[in-house]
Amino acid sequence: MTERLSTSPKISVVMSVYNDEQYVAAAVRSILAQSYGDFEFIIINDGSTDRTGEILGSFHDQRLRLFGQENRG
Repeated sequence: MTERLSTSPKISVVMSVYNDEQYVAAAVRSILAQSYGDFEFIIINDGSTDRTGEILGSFHDQRLRLFGQENRG
């Protein structure tokens, strides 16, 4: 279930997150605000049980790719 941009980005930024509702929005905003824009931002929600998934779902940016899985550590 990999979604690709219409043209391949030059850089992939990958972040995993688990129960980090306090900081995840700031982390995502920081990456999306970079001056270099030719990237995809892959975020793996590692089975968070707090509001992390809800917060991640509130972002609407074509560079963002969200994936969820059961917690694996």
